[in-house]
Amino acid sequence: MLSATDITLSFGGFKALRGVTIEAKPGTVTGLIGPNGSGKSTLLNVIGGVYVPDSGQLTLGGQPLPLGRPDRVAQAGIGRTFQVPRLAHRLTVFQNMLAGERDHCGERVADLFLRPGKVKAQERQASERATAMLKRLGLGHKANDYAGSLSGGQQKLLTMGMLLMSDPAALLLDEPAAGVNPVLIEQQVALLNTLRDEGRIIILIEHNMEMIADVCDRVFVLDGGQVIAEGTPAEIRGNETVIRSYLGQPANS
Repeated sequence: MLSATDITLSFGGFKALRGVTIEAKPGTVTGLIGPNGSGKSTLLNVIGGVYVPDSGQLTLGGQPLPLGRPDRVAQAGIGRTFQVPRLAHRLTVFQNMLAGERDHCGERVADLFLRPGKVKAQERQASERATAMLKRLGLGHKANDYAGSLSGGQQKLLTMGMLLMSDPAALLLDEPAAGVNPVLIEQQVALLNTLRDEGRIIILIEHNMEMIADVCDRVFVLDGGQVIAEGTPAEIRGNETVIRSYLGQPANS
Protein backbone atom coordinates (compact mmCIF):
# COMPACT_ATOMS: atom_id res chain seq x y z
CA MET A 1 0.00 0.00 0.00
CA LEU A 2 1.09 3.57 -0.75
CA SER A 3 0.15 5.92 2.10
CA ALA A 4 0.46 9.67 2.57
CA THR A 5 -0.45 10.53 6.15
CA ASP A 6 -1.21 14.02 7.49
CA ILE A 7 0.85 15.79 4.81
CA THR A 8 1.21 19.53 5.21
CA LEU A 9 3.17 21.91 2.99
CA SER A 10 3.41 25.68 2.82
CA PHE A 11 5.01 27.99 0.27
CA GLY A 12 5.75 31.10 2.27
CA GLY A 13 2.43 32.05 3.85
CA PHE A 14 0.36 29.94 1.46
CA LYS A 15 -0.73 26.55 2.81
CA ALA A 16 -0.80 24.27 -0.23
CA LEU A 17 -1.56 21.06 1.69
CA ARG A 18 -3.36 20.91 5.04
CA GLY A 19 -3.11 17.54 6.75
CA VAL A 20 -3.83 15.46 3.66
CA THR A 21 -4.16 11.70 4.15
CA ILE A 22 -4.75 9.23 1.32
CA GLU A 23 -4.17 5.52 0.80
CA ALA A 24 -3.81 3.55 -2.44
CA LYS A 25 -3.83 -0.24 -2.43
CA PRO A 26 -2.16 -2.66 -4.86
CA GLY A 27 -4.45 -3.68 -7.69
CA THR A 28 -6.48 -0.49 -7.53
CA VAL A 29 -6.75 2.86 -9.28
CA THR A 30 -7.13 5.79 -6.88
CA GLY A 31 -8.41 9.06 -8.31
CA LEU A 32 -7.51 12.57 -7.14
CA ILE A 33 -9.93 15.24 -8.28
CA GLY A 34 -10.66 18.82 -7.34
CA PRO A 35 -10.62 22.39 -8.68
CA ASN A 36 -7.45 23.84 -10.16
CA GLY A 37 -5.11 24.88 -7.35
CA SER A 38 -6.62 22.43 -4.86
CA GLY A 39 -3.27 20.71 -4.20
CA LYS A 40 -3.49 17.61 -6.39
CA SER A 41 -0.24 18.00 -8.33
CA THR A 42 1.47 19.34 -5.21
CA LEU A 43 0.59 16.13 -3.40
CA LEU A 44 2.03 14.04 -6.25
CA ASN A 45 5.18 16.16 -6.10
CA VAL A 46 5.50 15.40 -2.39
CA ILE A 47 5.02 11.66 -2.93
CA GLY A 48 7.43 11.75 -5.87
CA GLY A 49 10.14 13.45 -3.85
CA VAL A 50 10.05 16.80 -5.66
CA TYR A 51 8.85 18.70 -2.57
CA VAL A 52 9.70 18.07 1.08
CA PRO A 53 6.56 18.31 3.25
CA ASP A 54 6.55 20.42 6.39
CA SER A 55 5.11 17.43 8.26
CA GLY A 56 3.58 14.02 7.64
CA GLN A 57 4.74 10.59 6.56
CA LEU A 58 4.97 8.68 3.28
CA THR A 59 5.21 4.90 3.10
CA LEU A 60 5.20 2.24 0.39
CA GLY A 61 4.58 -1.32 1.52
CA GLY A 62 4.98 -0.18 5.12
CA GLN A 63 8.45 1.25 4.49
CA PRO A 64 9.13 5.00 4.78
CA LEU A 65 9.78 6.79 1.50
CA PRO A 66 12.71 9.22 1.24
CA LEU A 67 11.63 12.84 1.35
CA GLY A 68 12.85 15.27 -1.28
CA ARG A 69 14.80 12.64 -3.24
CA PRO A 70 13.13 11.84 -6.59
CA ASP A 71 15.96 9.48 -7.53
CA ARG A 72 15.56 7.38 -4.39
CA VAL A 73 11.77 7.47 -4.65
CA ALA A 74 12.11 6.02 -8.16
CA GLN A 75 14.48 3.35 -6.86
CA ALA A 76 11.87 2.48 -4.22
CA GLY A 77 9.43 1.63 -7.02
CA ILE A 78 7.42 4.79 -7.74
CA GLY A 79 7.10 6.25 -11.24
CA ARG A 80 5.65 9.62 -12.19
CA THR A 81 4.28 11.31 -15.28
CA PHE A 82 3.58 15.03 -15.63
CA GLN A 83 0.85 17.14 -17.22
CA VAL A 84 3.27 18.13 -20.01
CA PRO A 85 5.11 15.05 -21.37
CA ARG A 86 8.86 15.11 -20.72
CA LEU A 87 10.43 13.57 -23.79
CA ALA A 88 13.60 13.89 -25.87
CA HIS A 89 11.84 15.24 -28.95
CA ARG A 90 14.82 14.77 -31.27
CA LEU A 91 15.22 11.11 -30.38
CA THR A 92 13.02 8.41 -31.85
CA VAL A 93 10.10 6.89 -29.99
CA PHE A 94 12.12 3.69 -29.56
CA GLN A 95 15.15 5.58 -28.19
CA ASN A 96 12.94 7.37 -25.69
CA MET A 97 11.63 4.01 -24.52
CA LEU A 98 15.16 2.74 -23.94
CA ALA A 99 15.87 5.87 -21.87
CA GLY A 100 13.21 4.66 -19.46
CA GLU A 101 15.27 1.58 -18.59
CA ARG A 102 16.56 1.73 -15.01
CA ASP A 103 19.98 0.61 -13.70
CA HIS A 104 21.41 -0.42 -17.06
CA CYS A 105 24.89 -1.85 -16.55
CA GLY A 106 25.99 -0.26 -19.85
CA GLU A 107 25.84 3.13 -18.14
CA ARG A 108 28.93 2.16 -16.13
CA VAL A 109 32.23 2.48 -18.02
CA ALA A 110 33.83 -0.45 -16.16
CA ASP A 111 31.07 -2.81 -17.27
CA LEU A 112 31.52 -1.81 -20.90
CA PHE A 113 35.10 -3.14 -20.78
CA LEU A 114 34.91 -5.87 -18.16
CA ARG A 115 31.45 -7.36 -18.83
CA PRO A 116 30.59 -6.65 -22.48
CA GLY A 117 28.56 -9.86 -22.75
CA LYS A 118 26.29 -8.84 -19.88
CA VAL A 119 25.89 -5.35 -21.35
CA LYS A 120 24.93 -6.76 -24.75
CA ALA A 121 22.45 -9.21 -23.22
CA GLN A 122 20.81 -6.46 -21.17
CA GLU A 123 20.58 -4.22 -24.23
CA ARG A 124 18.86 -7.02 -26.15
CA GLN A 125 16.39 -7.60 -23.31
CA ALA A 126 15.63 -3.87 -23.05
CA SER A 127 15.04 -3.66 -26.80
CA GLU A 128 12.66 -6.61 -26.65
CA ARG A 129 10.72 -5.05 -23.76
CA ALA A 130 10.55 -1.68 -25.51
CA THR A 131 9.26 -3.27 -28.72
CA ALA A 132 6.63 -5.28 -26.83
CA MET A 133 5.53 -2.23 -24.82
CA LEU A 134 5.17 -0.04 -27.91
CA LYS A 135 2.93 -2.68 -29.48
CA ARG A 136 0.90 -2.80 -26.26
CA LEU A 137 0.47 0.98 -26.42
CA GLY A 138 -0.48 0.92 -30.10
CA LEU A 139 2.69 2.83 -30.97
CA GLY A 140 4.65 0.03 -32.63
CA HIS A 141 4.32 1.67 -36.06
CA LYS A 142 5.77 4.88 -34.62
CA ALA A 143 8.96 3.32 -33.20
CA ASN A 144 11.30 5.04 -35.67
CA ASP A 145 9.50 8.39 -35.71
CA TYR A 146 10.85 11.31 -33.74
CA ALA A 147 9.04 11.69 -30.42
CA GLY A 148 8.42 15.36 -31.22
CA SER A 149 6.34 14.35 -34.25
CA LEU A 150 3.75 12.48 -32.17
CA SER A 151 0.38 13.96 -31.29
CA GLY A 152 -0.14 15.16 -27.72
CA GLY A 153 -2.09 12.01 -26.84
CA GLN A 154 0.55 9.73 -28.34
CA GLN A 155 3.24 11.57 -26.38
CA LYS A 156 1.33 10.89 -23.16
CA LEU A 157 1.09 7.20 -24.05
CA LEU A 158 4.83 7.20 -24.74
CA THR A 159 5.61 8.69 -21.31
CA MET A 160 3.54 5.93 -19.70
CA GLY A 161 5.48 3.36 -21.71
CA MET A 162 8.81 4.85 -20.62
CA LEU A 163 7.59 4.70 -17.03
CA LEU A 164 6.74 1.03 -17.36
CA MET A 165 10.21 0.22 -18.67
CA SER A 166 11.42 0.59 -15.06
CA ASP A 167 8.63 -1.75 -13.84
CA PRO A 168 7.38 0.48 -10.98
CA ALA A 169 5.14 -0.88 -8.23
CA ALA A 170 3.27 2.45 -8.07
CA LEU A 171 2.41 4.92 -10.82
CA LEU A 172 1.57 8.59 -10.26
CA LEU A 173 -0.24 9.91 -13.34
CA ASP A 174 -0.95 13.63 -13.70
CA GLU A 175 -3.84 14.32 -16.10
CA PRO A 176 -3.04 11.69 -18.75
CA ALA A 177 -6.29 12.38 -20.63
CA ALA A 178 -5.95 16.18 -20.81
CA GLY A 179 -6.07 17.30 -24.45
CA VAL A 180 -6.26 13.69 -25.69
CA ASN A 181 -8.76 12.50 -28.29
CA PRO A 182 -11.42 9.95 -27.28
CA VAL A 183 -9.78 7.04 -29.15
CA LEU A 184 -6.50 7.45 -27.28
CA ILE A 185 -8.38 7.91 -23.99
CA GLU A 186 -9.94 4.49 -24.61
CA GLN A 187 -6.43 3.09 -25.08
CA GLN A 188 -5.35 4.70 -21.80
CA VAL A 189 -8.35 3.22 -19.98
CA ALA A 190 -7.59 -0.25 -21.36
CA LEU A 191 -3.94 0.08 -20.29
CA LEU A 192 -4.86 1.25 -16.78
CA ASN A 193 -7.27 -1.65 -16.36
CA THR A 194 -4.50 -4.06 -17.36
CA LEU A 195 -2.00 -2.46 -14.99
CA ARG A 196 -4.53 -2.70 -12.17
CA ASP A 197 -4.99 -6.40 -12.93
CA GLU A 198 -1.22 -6.80 -12.67
CA GLY A 199 -1.45 -5.62 -9.05
CA ARG A 200 0.11 -2.20 -9.46
CA ILE A 201 -0.77 0.84 -7.38
CA ILE A 202 -2.09 3.70 -9.51
CA ILE A 203 -2.86 7.24 -8.38
CA LEU A 204 -4.55 9.28 -11.09
CA ILE A 205 -5.19 13.02 -11.28
CA GLU A 206 -7.84 13.72 -13.87
CA HIS A 207 -10.57 16.24 -14.72
CA ASN A 208 -12.24 13.83 -17.14
CA MET A 209 -14.98 12.52 -14.87
CA GLU A 210 -16.02 9.83 -17.34
CA MET A 211 -12.50 8.39 -17.20
CA ILE A 212 -12.52 8.62 -13.39
CA ALA A 213 -15.79 6.68 -13.30
CA ASP A 214 -14.47 4.08 -15.76
CA VAL A 215 -11.18 3.21 -14.04
CA CYS A 216 -11.12 4.37 -10.42
CA ASP A 217 -11.92 2.13 -7.48
CA ARG A 218 -11.74 5.00 -4.99
CA VAL A 219 -11.65 8.76 -5.32
CA PHE A 220 -10.30 11.48 -3.03
CA VAL A 221 -11.52 15.04 -3.58
CA LEU A 222 -9.23 17.94 -2.66
CA ASP A 223 -10.16 21.58 -2.23
CA GLY A 224 -8.06 24.29 -0.65
CA GLY A 225 -5.31 21.78 0.14
CA GLN A 226 -7.63 19.49 2.13
CA VAL A 227 -9.44 16.23 1.49
CA ILE A 228 -13.12 17.14 1.53
CA ALA A 229 -14.54 13.78 0.42
CA GLU A 230 -13.59 10.16 -0.20
CA GLY A 231 -15.52 7.28 -1.73
CA THR A 232 -16.36 5.33 -4.85
CA PRO A 233 -16.96 7.31 -8.06
CA ALA A 234 -20.71 6.84 -7.60
CA GLU A 235 -20.57 8.10 -4.02
CA ILE A 236 -18.51 11.13 -5.02
CA ARG A 237 -20.93 12.06 -7.80
CA GLY A 238 -23.74 12.28 -5.26
CA ASN A 239 -21.77 14.04 -2.51
CA GLU A 240 -23.28 17.46 -1.80
CA THR A 241 -20.00 18.96 -0.57
CA VAL A 242 -18.27 17.91 -3.78
CA ILE A 243 -21.07 19.27 -5.93
CA ARG A 244 -20.84 22.67 -4.22
CA SER A 245 -17.06 22.85 -4.09
CA TYR A 246 -15.90 21.08 -7.24
CA LEU A 247 -18.75 21.60 -9.65
CA GLY A 248 -19.48 25.09 -8.40
CA GLN A 249 -23.25 24.75 -8.21
CA PRO A 250 -25.90 24.36 -5.53
CA ALA A 251 -26.28 20.82 -4.25
CA ASN A 252 -30.00 20.72 -5.04
CA SER A 253 -29.73 22.11 -8.56
